[in-house]
Amino acid sequence: MRNRMALICVLILMVILPVMAAPGERSSWSAGINLGTGVQSAVQYHIKDDLDVVFGIGYDFFTHALYGDVVANFLVGGFNIEKAKFDITVGGGLLMGIYNEQFELSVVAPVGITYSLPDDAIPLDLYIRVGPSIRIFKGYQTNVLGLYSYVGAMYRF
Repeated sequence: MRNRMALICVLILMVILPVMAAPGERSSWSAGINLGTGVQSAVQYHIKDDLDVVFGIGYDFFTHALYGDVVANFLVGGFNIEKAKFDITVGGGLLMGIYNEQFELSVVAPVGITYSLPDDAIPLDLYIRVGPSIRIFKGYQTNVLGLYSYVGAMYRF
């Protein structure tokens, strides 16, 4: 029952967060979704041009766990394909999960590629992030090393 309620909450957040992104003057906040081994609602705060923090909550389809993460992403470079500019980021953060009253905590270090659509088209960031996950507190999963990865989209408002 708890897992169903968690999934319902995540789905509600996935609908509410992008709808709340009303047009107007751009702020430092973005909201969106991440897809990987599960589905996650996420909020991003741009601290400065080369640093942002992403907060997310989601549901993992493989382990049926409710999880959340906090990751800081640093802009380390970029490249162009014709006129499209892509940013390369390196991040670090924490991933927490709970399933059947078992808690686990992991350190994550994702590397990402981000493409930002122009504001006059759609203020949207599309990205992929992949990196290792090292479990500090083992809970419902017993392996020490895991994979942290997702594809996502953030609406800049």
